[in-house]
Amino acid sequence: MRYIGNKTRLLPFLMSTIERLELSPKTAHDAFSGTAAVGRALKMAGWRVASSDLMTYSYVFQRAYVVAQRSPSFAALRAGDPELRRALRSPAFRKSIVGKGALGAMSEYLARWIDAERGFIGAHFAPAGGRMYFTQENADRIDAIRRRLYEWWSAGLIQDDAYYVLLASLIEGADRVANTAGVYAAYIKRWQANAKRALTLKPEIPQRGARGSTAHRADAAAVAESSGEVELIYIDPPYNARQYSGYYHVPEVIARGWFDSTPVLRGKTGLVAGDGQQSDWCSARKAGGALTELLAATGARHALVSYNSEGLLSERDLRDVLASAAKNGTAKRFSRAYRRYRSDSDRAGRVYQGDLVRELLYHVRLR
Repeated sequence: MRYIGNKTRLLPFLMSTIERLELSPKTAHDAFSGTAAVGRALKMAGWRVASSDLMTYSYVFQRAYVVAQRSPSFAALRAGDPELRRALRSPAFRKSIVGKGALGAMSEYLARWIDAERGFIGAHFAPAGGRMYFTQENADRIDAIRRRLYEWWSAGLIQDDAYYVLLASLIEGADRVANTAGVYAAYIKRWQANAKRALTLKPEIPQRGARGSTAHRADAAAVAESSGEVELIYIDPPYNARQYSGYYHVPEVIARGWFDSTPVLRGKTGLVAGDGQQSDWCSARKAGGALTELLAATGARHALVSYNSEGLLSERDLRDVLASAAKNGTAKRFSRAYRRYRSDSDRAGRVYQGDLVRELLYHVRLR
Protein backbone atom coordinates (compact mmCIF):
# COMPACT_ATOMS: atom_id res chain seq x y z
CA MET A 1 0.00 0.00 0.00
CA ARG A 2 1.24 3.50 -0.88
CA TYR A 3 1.80 5.03 2.54
CA ILE A 4 3.51 8.08 3.99
CA GLY A 5 6.26 6.94 6.36
CA ASN A 6 6.28 3.35 5.12
CA LYS A 7 9.53 1.77 6.30
CA THR A 8 9.77 -1.05 3.75
CA ARG A 9 12.76 0.46 1.94
CA LEU A 10 14.44 1.30 5.25
CA LEU A 11 14.04 -2.14 6.80
CA PRO A 12 17.65 -3.22 6.06
CA PHE A 13 18.90 -0.06 7.81
CA LEU A 14 16.59 -0.57 10.79
CA MET A 15 17.26 -4.29 11.25
CA SER A 16 21.03 -3.89 10.81
CA THR A 17 20.98 -1.17 13.48
CA ILE A 18 19.22 -3.54 15.89
CA GLU A 19 21.95 -6.10 15.19
CA ARG A 20 24.69 -3.49 15.75
CA LEU A 21 23.13 -2.68 19.12
CA GLU A 22 23.27 -6.41 19.94
CA LEU A 23 19.61 -6.55 20.93
CA SER A 24 18.57 -10.19 21.02
CA PRO A 25 15.03 -11.10 19.91
CA LYS A 26 12.64 -11.05 22.83
CA THR A 27 9.49 -8.92 23.05
CA ALA A 28 9.06 -5.68 21.11
CA HIS A 29 6.34 -3.04 20.96
CA ASP A 30 5.85 -1.58 17.46
CA ALA A 31 4.04 1.51 18.71
CA PHE A 32 2.93 3.06 15.39
CA SER A 33 2.41 0.04 13.20
CA GLY A 34 0.98 1.63 10.02
CA THR A 35 1.24 -1.01 7.29
CA ALA A 36 2.95 -3.40 9.76
CA ALA A 37 6.17 -3.54 7.74
CA VAL A 38 8.41 -3.22 10.80
CA GLY A 39 6.31 -5.53 12.96
CA ARG A 40 6.46 -8.20 10.26
CA ALA A 41 10.26 -7.83 9.94
CA LEU A 42 10.69 -8.11 13.72
CA LYS A 43 8.45 -11.19 13.80
CA MET A 44 10.52 -12.86 11.08
CA ALA A 45 13.70 -12.05 13.02
CA GLY A 46 12.36 -13.93 16.05
CA TRP A 47 10.77 -11.14 18.07
CA ARG A 48 7.40 -11.50 19.76
CA VAL A 49 5.64 -8.30 18.72
CA ALA A 50 2.90 -6.20 20.28
CA SER A 51 1.83 -3.83 17.51
CA SER A 52 -0.47 -0.86 17.86
CA ASP A 53 -2.02 1.98 15.89
CA LEU A 54 -5.11 4.21 16.05
CA MET A 55 -6.27 3.24 12.56
CA THR A 56 -8.46 0.21 11.85
CA TYR A 57 -6.75 -0.57 8.52
CA SER A 58 -3.48 -0.82 10.43
CA TYR A 59 -5.09 -3.29 12.82
CA VAL A 60 -6.11 -5.38 9.80
CA PHE A 61 -2.50 -5.39 8.54
CA GLN A 62 -1.22 -6.25 12.01
CA ARG A 63 -3.54 -9.25 12.21
CA ALA A 64 -2.65 -10.40 8.68
CA TYR A 65 1.12 -9.88 8.74
CA VAL A 66 2.18 -10.01 12.40
CA VAL A 67 -0.32 -12.21 14.24
CA ALA A 68 -1.26 -14.83 11.60
CA GLN A 69 1.20 -17.73 11.41
CA ARG A 70 0.03 -20.02 8.62
CA SER A 71 -2.06 -20.13 5.47
CA PRO A 72 -5.71 -20.34 6.56
CA SER A 73 -8.01 -23.30 6.02
CA PHE A 74 -11.28 -22.89 4.14
CA ALA A 75 -12.81 -26.32 4.87
CA ALA A 76 -15.79 -24.89 6.78
CA LEU A 77 -16.41 -22.34 4.03
CA ARG A 78 -16.42 -24.95 1.29
CA ALA A 79 -18.91 -26.99 3.27
CA GLY A 80 -21.13 -24.11 4.31
CA ASP A 81 -21.40 -21.85 1.24
CA PRO A 82 -23.52 -23.41 -1.54
CA GLU A 83 -22.64 -20.65 -4.02
CA LEU A 84 -18.94 -21.38 -3.56
CA ARG A 85 -19.55 -25.11 -3.96
CA ARG A 86 -21.26 -24.45 -7.29
CA ALA A 87 -18.26 -22.41 -8.44
CA LEU A 88 -15.90 -25.19 -7.38
CA ARG A 89 -17.80 -27.58 -9.64
CA SER A 90 -17.38 -25.24 -12.60
CA PRO A 91 -14.61 -26.33 -15.04
CA ALA A 92 -13.92 -22.68 -15.86
CA PHE A 93 -13.40 -21.78 -12.20
CA ARG A 94 -11.26 -24.83 -11.53
CA LYS A 95 -9.11 -23.92 -14.53
CA SER A 96 -8.71 -20.35 -13.24
CA ILE A 97 -7.32 -21.48 -9.87
CA VAL A 98 -4.82 -24.11 -11.03
CA GLY A 99 -1.64 -23.75 -8.98
CA LYS A 100 -3.02 -20.95 -6.80
CA GLY A 101 -3.63 -22.89 -3.59
CA ALA A 102 -6.59 -22.43 -1.25
CA LEU A 103 -5.88 -18.77 -0.48
CA GLY A 104 -5.43 -17.92 -4.14
CA ALA A 105 -8.61 -19.78 -5.03
CA MET A 106 -10.65 -17.78 -2.53
CA SER A 107 -9.15 -14.55 -3.86
CA GLU A 108 -10.03 -15.50 -7.45
CA TYR A 109 -13.57 -16.35 -6.38
CA LEU A 110 -14.06 -13.02 -4.60
CA ALA A 111 -12.49 -10.90 -7.31
CA ARG A 112 -14.06 -12.58 -10.35
CA TRP A 113 -16.94 -14.90 -9.48
CA ILE A 114 -19.27 -13.04 -7.14
CA ASP A 115 -21.57 -10.34 -8.47
CA ALA A 116 -20.66 -6.70 -7.90
CA GLU A 117 -23.18 -4.77 -5.80
CA ARG A 118 -23.86 -1.20 -4.79
CA GLY A 119 -22.83 -0.51 -1.20
CA PHE A 120 -21.25 2.28 0.83
CA ILE A 121 -18.08 2.64 -1.27
CA GLY A 122 -20.00 2.61 -4.54
CA ALA A 123 -22.56 5.09 -3.24
CA HIS A 124 -20.07 7.60 -1.83
CA PHE A 125 -16.57 7.19 -3.33
CA ALA A 126 -17.39 6.57 -7.00
CA PRO A 127 -19.25 8.54 -9.71
CA ALA A 128 -22.64 7.54 -8.26
CA GLY A 129 -21.70 9.57 -5.18
CA GLY A 130 -20.11 12.44 -7.09
CA ARG A 131 -16.55 11.39 -6.28
CA MET A 132 -13.86 9.72 -8.34
CA TYR A 133 -11.81 7.64 -5.93
CA PHE A 134 -12.76 4.45 -7.81
CA THR A 135 -14.50 3.59 -11.04
CA GLN A 136 -18.07 2.48 -10.39
CA GLU A 137 -17.28 -1.12 -11.32
CA ASN A 138 -14.33 -1.33 -8.93
CA ALA A 139 -16.22 0.42 -6.13
CA ASP A 140 -19.20 -1.94 -6.44
CA ARG A 141 -16.86 -4.92 -6.45
CA ILE A 142 -15.10 -3.65 -3.32
CA ASP A 143 -18.52 -3.46 -1.65
CA ALA A 144 -19.45 -7.00 -2.71
CA ILE A 145 -16.17 -8.49 -1.48
CA ARG A 146 -16.30 -6.56 1.79
CA ARG A 147 -19.83 -7.73 2.56
CA ARG A 148 -19.06 -11.34 1.61
CA LEU A 149 -16.03 -11.41 3.91
CA TYR A 150 -18.11 -10.05 6.78
CA GLU A 151 -20.86 -12.60 6.19
CA TRP A 152 -18.41 -15.50 6.07
CA TRP A 153 -16.65 -14.33 9.22
CA SER A 154 -19.77 -13.54 11.27
CA ALA A 155 -21.26 -16.93 10.32
CA GLY A 156 -18.11 -18.73 11.47
CA LEU A 157 -17.33 -20.01 7.98
CA ILE A 158 -13.86 -18.46 8.08
CA GLN A 159 -11.69 -17.85 11.12
CA ASP A 160 -9.89 -14.65 12.10
CA ASP A 161 -6.69 -15.34 10.19
CA ALA A 162 -8.51 -15.94 6.89
CA TYR A 163 -10.73 -12.90 7.44
CA TYR A 164 -7.90 -10.49 8.11
CA VAL A 165 -5.57 -11.87 5.42
CA LEU A 166 -8.29 -11.49 2.77
CA LEU A 167 -9.40 -8.11 4.10
CA ALA A 168 -5.80 -6.86 4.00
CA SER A 169 -5.55 -7.98 0.38
CA LEU A 170 -8.79 -6.09 -0.40
CA ILE A 171 -7.48 -2.86 1.16
CA GLU A 172 -4.22 -3.17 -0.78
CA GLY A 173 -6.02 -4.18 -3.98
CA ALA A 174 -8.30 -1.15 -3.67
CA ASP A 175 -5.25 1.08 -3.21
CA ARG A 176 -3.75 -0.21 -6.46
CA VAL A 177 -6.81 0.96 -8.42
CA ALA A 178 -7.50 4.13 -6.40
CA ASN A 179 -7.68 7.25 -8.54
CA THR A 180 -5.36 9.22 -6.27
CA ALA A 181 -1.78 10.46 -6.17
CA GLY A 182 -1.04 8.08 -3.29
CA VAL A 183 -3.09 9.58 -0.45
CA TYR A 184 -6.85 10.02 -0.16
CA ALA A 185 -6.89 13.72 0.75
CA ALA A 186 -8.07 14.28 -2.84
CA TYR A 187 -8.95 12.28 -5.93
CA ILE A 188 -7.75 12.96 -9.47
CA LYS A 189 -10.32 14.69 -11.67
CA ARG A 190 -9.61 12.39 -14.62
CA TRP A 191 -9.22 8.64 -14.62
CA GLN A 192 -5.61 7.46 -14.31
CA ALA A 193 -4.48 4.30 -16.08
CA ASN A 194 -4.24 2.32 -12.83
CA ALA A 195 -7.79 3.30 -11.81
CA LYS A 196 -9.23 1.82 -15.02
CA ARG A 197 -7.74 -1.60 -14.31
CA ALA A 198 -9.94 -4.27 -12.77
CA LEU A 199 -9.65 -4.83 -9.02
CA THR A 200 -7.51 -7.86 -8.12
CA LEU A 201 -6.68 -9.53 -4.81
CA LYS A 202 -3.14 -10.67 -4.11
CA PRO A 203 -3.11 -12.01 -0.54
CA GLU A 204 0.16 -12.83 1.15
CA ILE A 205 0.51 -16.22 2.75
CA PRO A 206 1.22 -15.62 6.46
CA GLN A 207 4.79 -16.39 7.46
CA ARG A 208 5.80 -18.29 10.56
CA GLY A 209 7.68 -16.36 13.18
CA ALA A 210 7.77 -15.90 16.92
CA ARG A 211 4.45 -16.95 18.45
CA GLY A 212 2.38 -14.84 20.78
CA SER A 213 2.38 -11.58 18.81
CA THR A 214 -0.62 -9.30 19.38
CA ALA A 215 -2.42 -6.51 17.52
CA HIS A 216 -4.04 -3.43 19.05
CA ARG A 217 -6.20 -0.61 17.69
CA ALA A 218 -5.41 1.75 20.51
CA ASP A 219 -3.28 4.65 21.69
CA ALA A 220 0.42 3.78 21.80
CA ALA A 221 0.89 4.95 25.41
CA ALA A 222 -2.04 2.85 26.63
CA VAL A 223 -0.68 -0.26 24.91
CA ALA A 224 2.82 0.45 26.24
CA GLU A 225 1.52 0.70 29.79
CA SER A 226 -0.51 -2.52 29.53
CA SER A 227 2.31 -4.50 27.88
CA GLY A 228 4.54 -4.47 30.94
CA GLU A 229 8.26 -5.13 30.58
CA VAL A 230 9.52 -5.53 27.02
CA GLU A 231 12.99 -5.51 25.54
CA LEU A 232 12.39 -2.90 22.85
CA ILE A 233 9.89 -0.24 21.90
CA TYR A 234 10.07 0.98 18.31
CA ILE A 235 8.57 4.45 17.90
CA ASP A 236 7.84 5.68 14.38
CA PRO A 237 5.29 8.48 14.88
CA PRO A 238 3.82 10.92 12.34
CA TYR A 239 6.42 13.54 11.46
CA ASN A 240 4.20 16.35 10.21
CA ALA A 241 0.76 17.95 10.58
CA ARG A 242 -1.00 15.59 8.16
CA GLN A 243 -3.52 13.52 10.10
CA TYR A 244 -3.61 9.95 8.85
CA SER A 245 -7.35 9.78 9.57
CA GLY A 246 -7.83 12.35 6.79
CA TYR A 247 -5.17 11.12 4.39
CA TYR A 248 -6.33 7.48 4.52
CA HIS A 249 -10.03 7.74 5.36
CA VAL A 250 -11.11 5.56 2.42
CA PRO A 251 -8.98 2.52 3.46
CA GLU A 252 -10.34 3.13 6.97
CA VAL A 253 -13.93 2.94 5.72
CA ILE A 254 -13.15 -0.32 3.89
CA ALA A 255 -11.48 -1.75 7.00
CA ARG A 256 -14.38 -0.89 9.29
CA GLY A 257 -17.11 -2.08 6.95
CA TRP A 258 -19.81 -0.19 8.87
CA PHE A 259 -22.28 -3.09 8.85
CA ASP A 260 -23.77 -2.16 12.22
CA SER A 261 -24.06 1.59 11.57
CA THR A 262 -23.66 4.12 8.77
CA PRO A 263 -21.02 6.85 9.14
CA VAL A 264 -21.77 10.48 8.40
CA LEU A 265 -19.47 11.88 5.73
CA ARG A 266 -18.46 15.50 5.36
CA GLY A 267 -16.74 17.63 2.77
CA LYS A 268 -15.79 17.13 -0.83
CA THR A 269 -13.56 14.15 -0.10
CA GLY A 270 -16.02 12.30 2.16
CA LEU A 271 -14.23 12.42 5.49
CA VAL A 272 -15.87 10.50 8.31
CA ALA A 273 -17.33 13.00 10.77
CA GLY A 274 -16.20 12.65 14.39
CA ASP A 275 -13.86 9.72 13.80
CA GLY A 276 -11.93 10.38 17.03
CA GLN A 277 -8.62 9.39 15.43
CA GLN A 278 -6.77 12.71 15.59
CA SER A 279 -3.19 12.35 16.80
CA ASP A 280 -1.26 14.72 19.08
CA TRP A 281 1.86 13.69 17.19
CA CYS A 282 0.66 15.79 14.25
CA SER A 283 0.84 18.97 16.32
CA ALA A 284 4.13 20.85 16.79
CA ARG A 285 2.82 22.03 20.16
CA LYS A 286 1.85 18.57 21.42
CA ALA A 287 4.35 16.16 19.82
CA GLY A 288 7.08 16.61 22.43
CA GLY A 289 4.64 15.96 25.27
CA ALA A 290 3.29 12.89 23.50
CA LEU A 291 6.80 11.44 23.21
CA THR A 292 7.51 12.18 26.87
CA GLU A 293 4.26 10.46 27.86
CA LEU A 294 4.98 7.37 25.76
CA LEU A 295 8.52 6.96 27.10
CA ALA A 296 7.19 7.29 30.65
CA ALA A 297 4.48 4.68 30.00
CA THR A 298 6.63 1.97 28.46
CA GLY A 299 8.34 -0.77 30.40
CA ALA A 300 10.92 -1.24 27.64
CA ARG A 301 14.63 -1.51 28.34
CA HIS A 302 15.53 -0.01 24.97
CA ALA A 303 13.83 2.49 22.67
CA LEU A 304 14.44 3.06 18.99
CA VAL A 305 12.86 6.25 17.68
CA SER A 306 12.53 6.92 13.96
CA TYR A 307 12.11 10.53 12.95
CA ASN A 308 12.50 12.66 9.88
CA SER A 309 14.94 15.51 9.29
CA GLU A 310 11.96 17.70 8.33
CA GLY A 311 9.74 16.66 11.25
CA LEU A 312 7.66 18.89 13.52
CA LEU A 313 10.06 18.35 16.42
CA SER A 314 13.47 19.93 15.93
CA GLU A 315 16.41 17.61 16.33
CA ARG A 316 17.42 19.52 19.44
CA ASP A 317 13.99 19.15 21.06
CA LEU A 318 13.89 15.48 20.12
CA ARG A 319 17.31 14.85 21.66
CA ASP A 320 16.30 16.69 24.85
CA VAL A 321 13.21 14.52 25.35
CA LEU A 322 15.14 11.32 24.68
CA ALA A 323 18.07 12.30 26.91
CA SER A 324 15.73 13.02 29.81
CA ALA A 325 14.34 9.48 29.55
CA ALA A 326 17.70 7.76 28.99
CA LYS A 327 19.48 5.82 31.70
CA ASN A 328 22.78 7.59 30.98
CA GLY A 329 21.28 10.87 29.77
CA THR A 330 22.35 10.40 26.15
CA ALA A 331 20.85 9.22 22.88
CA LYS A 332 22.82 7.60 20.08
CA ARG A 333 21.91 8.69 16.55
CA PHE A 334 22.01 6.70 13.32
CA SER A 335 21.11 8.30 10.01
CA ARG A 336 20.28 7.25 6.46
CA ALA A 337 19.32 9.34 3.42
CA TYR A 338 16.39 8.17 1.30
CA ARG A 339 14.14 9.46 -1.46
CA ARG A 340 11.19 11.37 -0.10
CA TYR A 341 7.59 10.30 -0.59
CA ARG A 342 5.86 12.50 -3.18
CA SER A 343 2.08 12.45 -3.46
CA ASP A 344 2.22 15.01 -6.29
CA SER A 345 4.59 17.23 -8.26
CA ASP A 346 5.93 20.66 -7.36
CA ARG A 347 3.26 23.29 -7.86
CA ALA A 348 2.16 26.68 -6.55
CA GLY A 349 1.82 26.41 -2.78
CA ARG A 350 3.59 23.01 -2.66
CA VAL A 351 7.31 22.95 -3.43
CA TYR A 352 9.37 20.03 -2.10
CA GLN A 353 12.73 20.87 -0.56
CA GLY A 354 14.71 18.46 -2.70
CA ASP A 355 14.20 14.76 -3.32
CA LEU A 356 16.30 13.40 -0.46
CA VAL A 357 15.53 13.51 3.25
CA ARG A 358 17.28 11.83 6.17
CA GLU A 359 15.84 9.16 8.39
CA LEU A 360 17.01 9.80 11.94
CA LEU A 361 17.08 6.71 14.16
CA TYR A 362 17.82 7.25 17.84
CA HIS A 363 18.64 4.58 20.42
CA VAL A 364 18.28 5.13 24.15
CA ARG A 365 18.69 2.76 27.08
CA LEU A 366 15.69 3.68 29.19
CA ARG A 367 15.71 4.15 32.91
